Amino acid sequence: MAKILIIDDYPESIALIKSFFLTEPHTFINAGTGEEGVRMAREEKPDLILLDIQMPGMNGFDVCTTLRKDSATKHIPVIMITGLDDNRARARSYELNADYLTKPFNIYDIKMRVRNALELESFKKQLRSAEDLIFKLAMIAEVKDAYAQGSSLKLATQARHFARELGLDQQDVMDVARGGLLHAVGKIEIDEKILAKPGPLTPDEFDKIRTYPVAGERIVEPIHSLHGAVPIVRSHKEMYDGSGYPDQLKGEDIPFLARIISLSGSFNALTTNRPYRKALKKDDALDVMEQETRNGKFDPDLFKEFKKIYKKNDPADIPPLNMDAFH
Repeated sequence: MAKILIIDDYPESIALIKSFFLTEPHTFINAGTGEEGVRMAREEKPDLILLDIQMPGMNGFDVCTTLRKDSATKHIPVIMITGLDDNRARARSYELNADYLTKPFNIYDIKMRVRNALELESFKKQLRSAEDLIFKLAMIAEVKDAYAQGSSLKLATQARHFARELGLDQQDVMDVARGGLLHAVGKIEIDEKILAKPGPLTPDEFDKIRTYPVAGERIVEPIHSLHGAVPIVRSHKEMYDGSGYPDQLKGEDIPFLARIISLSGSFNALTTNRPYRKALKKDDALDVMEQETRNGKFDPDLFKEFKKIYKKNDPADIPPLNMDAFH
């Protein structure tokens, strides 16, 4: 059973739509204006919205635009309904990630659209639940690591900023942000005593640490929507000279987005307080990374861009991400 919100300024249209679903177990609520519809969408959290385009005041496109900008309502599926078979209106609906249905519609058409929209949304909710579980595992893994608590979100914020400044497309920017948050999820499988050890690790302990990127890949890989982050999770500890792990990749064999996280992660670590040292200032951290680049740790061309970007940007001024940014 679904909760369906109808937003239409004609009571007759609302009554007609409801009559088509008399044998269905859905619950219907309705609003007579766009403003009221937005309020009810936020308060009632419907499973689907049937939205008339031509309304006085706030029209259907205004309503849908407002809903898509709100994290509480942006995922609600919308079917736009209009009496005009207008290609521009149809294109605008698709831009807003909404279906489009023209009047007069028959009972079979609208029932099929509603059923398909609800089934698709159910599938998307399952995917979002799986994603949320993986992100929660990443936070649990971070809590286990005394040296890393709170750093993944900061890393994701800085890495996304770097990716945007490089001019990467929207999908790559999202993958970088997700990869930054999930990069250490594999530490969920590492003994907490090793992660929190204050002194040097034994060779055996370090060998166990080196397994966490592969463990992380195994955790993230089954979630199809996170596939863009998988190479980051596996390869963010590789070094440009081939001395990293787990695969000893070298140079441009290291996935490009993983190289972004490698730089951002190092900068994040150097500028964060640790029990064994205070956080370095931005310029001092960049000097350390420049020397490490000469020693073969980072992609030299990518580091030049990183240094240029952070010479003119203060990391403290980058707006922090929240969890909604990862969906």
